[in-house]
Amino acid sequence: MEQEVKLEIVGLVYNQSVVNTYGLVMREADGIRRFSVMIGEPEAQSIALKMNNKVLARPLTHDLIKNVLLTLHAELKKVLIYDLVNEIFYSELYLETAEGKKFVIDARTSDAVALAVRIECPIYIKREILDIVGAEVESEEFERKTSYTLAELEKASAEEMRLLSAEELDEFLTQAVNEEKYELAVTLRNVLEQKKSKDQ
Repeated sequence: MEQEVKLEIVGLVYNQSVVNTYGLVMREADGIRRFSVMIGEPEAQSIALKMNNKVLARPLTHDLIKNVLLTLHAELKKVLIYDLVNEIFYSELYLETAEGKKFVIDARTSDAVALAVRIECPIYIKREILDIVGAEVESEEFERKTSYTLAELEKASAEEMRLLSAEELDEFLTQAVNEEKYELAVTLRNVLEQKKSKDQ
């Protein structure tokens, strides 16, 4: 049996080279090696919302999958990043039903992680893959905030603001106007309008 290494999520970093993508930075739980998985904006927002304990009025796709598993009395035991092909990570969901039946389902790593953080199940990577992609990092240089105060938001980029939900953006917009921070308000309004137009 191949060894597996437990992972922790460090944070999300906007990808400057590819539009609308983020780096999901992960590290080994008992070490200093880190690596980044490129994921799309919707998955990044989904992960950020859960990490910041934000609850939306209606369930996102990953919330829906969690609810389906709960309804069917199936448990997500773990997520495993099991392969790396052409710089794309491949993951599997390990499920077990109340009757003891076990299933392994292929999944995109971004979806697998977004589901894992909701269910609070462990995330692993095969050691041989971590040996290839892991970089030893002792500083916090890769960490990026996914929640802000209004003052901190003034220093954030528009790309980072897009990780916030429409509800959060709307709240910050109102706050910025009330505090007469009009330049920030314009940026927030533009990001909010772009997000709303994408959702239509």
